[in-house]
Amino acid sequence: MFRGVHNLTVDAKGRIKVPTRHQVQIDSICAGQMVLSIHPDDPCLLLYPLKDWQALEEKVSALPSLNIHTKRLKRKLIGHATDCELDKAARILIPSALRDYANIGKKIILSGQGHNFELWDEDTWNEQLNNLEALSKKEEIPIEISQLSL
Repeated sequence: MFRGVHNLTVDAKGRIKVPTRHQVQIDSICAGQMVLSIHPDDPCLLLYPLKDWQALEEKVSALPSLNIHTKRLKRKLIGHATDCELDKAARILIPSALRDYANIGKKIILSGQGHNFELWDEDTWNEQLNNLEALSKKEEIPIEISQLSL
């Protein structure tokens, strides 16, 4: 499971270095083989170990192909998917088209989401957190969350 928020820097070639605490896990799960794509709803990128990506891709591919929401999801999520691999220095190259989509500059946030990571431009991440905080104050807490014990 990938956890935690990490402040990272994108180098001049568009690469990020995966934090040390995740390198061994990524190597054991997928031998460094990852898939990077755009998030279909948020201005961020998704980074999955190849095995978890393949499971997600199968689920998406099994959806009704003539449904407009399925088409949108496939075109965004699968259509922008890029295979990537941790290099010997534990870096991942973020293609320029994906950096442009997520407005990724020099400073980014790598946020562990369990089976995958989200990659955000640092300013966009902070704006998103503030927006979610404000929105959550306007809506009732769902019963599933209110019953959760921390």
